[in-house]
Amino acid sequence: MCSFRRVASQTALISGLLLSGLPSANGHYGFPVVLINGIASKWWEFIRWDSEPMVCGWNGTKTGHRTGTAKIEAGGVIGFRAFAATYNEGFVKTREFDAQIDGVGHTGPGQAYMSKAPGALEDYEGDGDWFKIGTSGASDGMYWDSTGKPEINFTIPKATPPGKYLVRVEHFNISPQFGMTQLFVNCAQVEVTGSGKGTPGPTIKLPGYDPADPGIWIPRAMYNPYKPSDLLKKYKGPGPEIWTG
Repeated sequence: MCSFRRVASQTALISGLLLSGLPSANGHYGFPVVLINGIASKWWEFIRWDSEPMVCGWNGTKTGHRTGTAKIEAGGVIGFRAFAATYNEGFVKTREFDAQIDGVGHTGPGQAYMSKAPGALEDYEGDGDWFKIGTSGASDGMYWDSTGKPEINFTIPKATPPGKYLVRVEHFNISPQFGMTQLFVNCAQVEVTGSGKGTPGPTIKLPGYDPADPGIWIPRAMYNPYKPSDLLKKYKGPGPEIWTG
């Protein structure tokens, strides 16, 4: 596999009723490495890479045939490890994690969605239904749980029906200024095993956030509270309710 790849979607600003726009930005990050129950993959082994940039990252809906598929049993934990990138350069060389520069580099929440492929996973472009499996918020009411962490982890609900899915990670550089929140996304290809018979939902189409959603455009009191905030503790993120199975 080529040792130089685009790390993630370029920075996207919230505009109109969809997430759109792709200005260049320095010092941001993407998620080229997947962890299955704590075991890390190679770069881009299961993450789609260099279409539509805001579903799975830059060209991420078009690269299924270049991407492997990870197996995970329903109830297992999937993680996404963040690596720094400079998008003015466009591509970065694969390397070991460096705690000095890598990790989730901005202040904000993270989320994960899943979407079952209606046919061959490699051909699926993510234009179907997506259900949310988790949000990494601010459990102490003051600081975002994912900020500065090497990766973000989510549990595949135990009741998830077996099959092949795209799993999307998204992280927000959250802002109290309308239209200024930035979003970083990538998608992994996974095959879920087990005997789950649940009905995931509610679902949405992506991209599809309202920029006025309080999960995106948060009040300034939530952005930098001087003491623990109940509002921040209860943060649910944009999009539908989490499906837990």
